[in-house]
Amino acid sequence: MKKRWIAAGLLLFGGVLSVISYYFWDVPLMRYCQGLNPTIVAAAEIITQAGDSLWYFILLVPAFIFIRFVWKNERWSAKILYLILCIALSGILNTGIKWLTGRNRPINLIEDGVFGFDFFRIMYLYETTSFPSGHTVTAFALAAAVSFLYPKFSVPAFFIAAAIGLSRVVLTAHYLSDVIAGAVVGVICSLGVKYLFDRFYIELNESV
Repeated sequence: MKKRWIAAGLLLFGGVLSVISYYFWDVPLMRYCQGLNPTIVAAAEIITQAGDSLWYFILLVPAFIFIRFVWKNERWSAKILYLILCIALSGILNTGIKWLTGRNRPINLIEDGVFGFDFFRIMYLYETTSFPSGHTVTAFALAAAVSFLYPKFSVPAFFIAAAIGLSRVVLTAHYLSDVIAGAVVGVICSLGVKYLFDRFYIELNESV
């Protein structure tokens, strides 16, 4: 029940903040980021790579197979499966929302003067839809998952996730509202997967 209330609160807070950002912050912040120092942009280019879900699948899937079927450690394989499912399910949900909303990316405003949503009408290409930010979804899904597995790492995990989200704005790849929504989607997905693990009595934390 606690997870449901947290998810509901996140949806409400994130939704309100995304709407405010859409109307008041998105475009001014995007224009500001266009004039940032190239050194800052170069740093953002490096940071943003940490939000690419492909790297995590390349690392985690073989690790899960080895630990579950070779090492045969059920506790560690459950933890890695949890991380994989958090990333996978958040990515699937993110893809669905992108297709549903069809939001134009900042590049569409910069080059063609087009801003806002084009529900169901944009030919679906992952690179051309902006809402929510996929890198941010992955980063916050992982941050929430890590905070469940290892609470003492919660602060650095969310700090890194926030840096990845900010890098998407700095690079004008996404608007701030895309990042806010991505953070909410990522955390809620990890809450949902944790709820399922709890329902099936799959232990993720070390026994005390």
